[in-house]
Amino acid sequence: MHPRNREIFDKSWAQLFYEYVFCRIDEKPFPVLYDPVMGKPNFPVNILIALEYIKHMKHWTDEDLFEVFRFNSQVSYALGIRTVVGLNMAERTLYYFRERVYCYCMENPDAEDILFS
Repeated sequence: MHPRNREIFDKSWAQLFYEYVFCRIDEKPFPVLYDPVMGKPNFPVNILIALEYIKHMKHWTDEDLFEVFRFNSQVSYALGIRTVVGLNMAERTLYYFRERVYCYCMENPDAEDILFS
């Protein structure tokens, strides 16, 4: 990244989000959402959670969120993605993750909150 652009990113919300939110997302509680036989999710859980936070922080729709995830450098920076290629995510990946969190919370009302623990 050009040093001038890096300086701009370092002063933006993206750097603060990356440092104080993204880097502190603990993925340890989330294996309970997945079948031990089938394995881990096909996409990083910390990015899925961070996208939800950003969506609500910016008051974006899902459509907005998918677009900025694909094309917005600040969002990529906030998620720790430092390459131009980035990651590809199908929309259903986020929807399935939401469903798993919801079902887990409904089936385990006395369990510790996995999103805000």
